[in-house]
Amino acid sequence: MFCTFECYIVNFKAESDMFAFRQIPNISNTINMHNVLMRRMNQAILERLPSFIQKIVIFNSNKLQWVAIPQSFSEVKIEESSLRSIDFAANSLLKFLEITYCDLETVPLAVEKAPKLEVLEVRDCKLSEIDLATFCDYSSLSTLNLQRNMIRYVVNTSTRKCRVYDTLTDLLLDRNMLTAVNMDLFHIFINLKVLNFHNNSIISLSGRLHHNKLTALTLSRNKLDHVDLCGWYVPSMDTVSFASNYLTKAPECMNNWTSVSLLFLNNNKIANFNIESVAGLYNLTLLDLQCNQLTEVMLNSALFPPNLELLDIQRNNLTSLDVSFIPVRSLNVNAPYNLISSFDKSNTSPNITELSMKGNPIDCSWSTRLEQLYGECYRNDEYIFLHNQNDRICENTLVVVNRLL
Repeated sequence: MFCTFECYIVNFKAESDMFAFRQIPNISNTINMHNVLMRRMNQAILERLPSFIQKIVIFNSNKLQWVAIPQSFSEVKIEESSLRSIDFAANSLLKFLEITYCDLETVPLAVEKAPKLEVLEVRDCKLSEIDLATFCDYSSLSTLNLQRNMIRYVVNTSTRKCRVYDTLTDLLLDRNMLTAVNMDLFHIFINLKVLNFHNNSIISLSGRLHHNKLTALTLSRNKLDHVDLCGWYVPSMDTVSFASNYLTKAPECMNNWTSVSLLFLNNNKIANFNIESVAGLYNLTLLDLQCNQLTEVMLNSALFPPNLELLDIQRNNLTSLDVSFIPVRSLNVNAPYNLISSFDKSNTSPNITELSMKGNPIDCSWSTRLEQLYGECYRNDEYIFLHNQNDRICENTLVVVNRLL
């Protein structure tokens, strides 16, 4: 064992090893147990830890299958174990529970003994389905993180008003095995702000989400080929991602989501895009359309998102670009690695404050007003080679974006 503000105990294997607990200095508040060699760790063992220990981390313990947590801990992390079950003392003071890389197949029912629990994370385990009724009486739960399990279904069988409906703010179900989602399930979580379904296998969305406080919706890296948002009401929505699906056009009724500021439609199969399809997004500042199959993008319209600052259309199949009429004060257009050979620089809107065209047959890039007025255009003979790299680079770009989600 060695200690600073945290103590580390290695290869704990029997009750006789509890003598190490007496050596823990009172400046420590966290105990880290590496490679626990017990199959079952009962409550009587962990109760012998000093009362000033508030957090326990058990990691790299492949033999551990069951553990019972005393009342006094406020934070528990169990990482890389064979955990199949966990128990808690009644009226546990636990506020944060994180279990990762384990053999749990269901959310432990014993967690209900921790009425103060605020954050519950069960990640990289073997959960196969989720009944939101499981969390009905979790009166303090704000974050439910169930990333990277094997979840195929999400339901709610509760027939009564649940306390968790008022407290949950973040629901993370990304990197599971969902194929369909009923959005009506989430109306009742009245303070929900973040809903993440990234990297599932979703082919359909049913229901019409009505939610006053939801600010972020992530449905990237699924299998959606069509999205109908008509009838949805999400007046606080700020960030939306439908990246890396099979969409051939922008979601229907996207124009009604006037509060959205960041919209990600990149890595789809959109061939034609008209800016009027998002003109109603009054707060939109970033529109990402990179890595689609765009052959045409229509920007010259009075119907234009009035606060758009960045339009990313790189790595598509555009052969021309017309930005002669752009009715916003300042727009950055990012259009490298297309096939643009037709571009009239003398007829470009002064509202295009920055333009990137590298990797096209013609490059008329500028980053200042002087460059726009007096800079030259250059021919690029390597554009075919550069364009042929798009598929590989788009996939790599997507991997990087996924890691950020």
